[in-house]
Amino acid sequence: MGERGTVAGNAGELARRVRAFIEDASRGGGEIADMVGHLGAVGEVAIFGGMPRDLARGGADAFRSDVDLVVDASSEALAELLRDGPAVRNRFGGYRVAGHRHSYDVWALPSTWAIRCGHVEATGLTDLLRTTFFDRDAVLYLCKADRVHHARRYWSSLRHATVDINLEANPNTAGTIARALRLVLDWEQKAGPRLVEYLSEKSRTSSHLLDHATRDRLQALTTAWARSGGCQDASAGRRGTGYRSRARRRTGANGPCA
Repeated sequence: MGERGTVAGNAGELARRVRAFIEDASRGGGEIADMVGHLGAVGEVAIFGGMPRDLARGGADAFRSDVDLVVDASSEALAELLRDGPAVRNRFGGYRVAGHRHSYDVWALPSTWAIRCGHVEATGLTDLLRTTFFDRDAVLYLCKADRVHHARRYWSSLRHATVDINLEANPNTAGTIARALRLVLDWEQKAGPRLVEYLSEKSRTSSHLLDHATRDRLQALTTAWARSGGCQDASAGRRGTGYRSRARRRTGANGPCA
């Protein structure tokens, strides 16, 4: 595809990328379309999380994760729809479905964690944009409407290779820290001020939740940030630890602090 390795310029371009992926049989798009059609029997379906995020940042070849689907339906209606199929209930209230080409995480809108726990009040699928921990995940594709919705500064964050917190509350502190470190160190994203504060605080209070390698990476990164006098680019963390990124180098992704 012609968009390989490039950031989508706007919501319309991302909608075209999602639609092209679903229409591409070689990528298993037909299976996604069938799953969306099945779920659509009980409510409007949004593709959320990794698929629109990865297609936005790098096109079809960048997508390597599962397909997250959220249905604007009651938990009971979705449970009845999936009752006799291969779906397996997960501990967070959603369902895991293993397809031939893709794996799917399926949720009823009221069962998504931040909404179920009262952190976000939802009246429709676009309210999912307020439920993600990372701002770079705050994007979704409404399948029936063929339309992308995203957080306000979404495209600026992608273009400038920055990542920050959207909603701090989350059910998996250790997993969130590990992913933040991958984004900042492996993918060379510049951490925004809320993420810097969060990681710095967790390095002091939550290290007991982490495995040895993650704990060392977190402490080395936050120590390097402190020594750099507030410069929060990823290279400060790599300089402080001797870490060498295996990720593709991005020109201008981590400019010097002002």
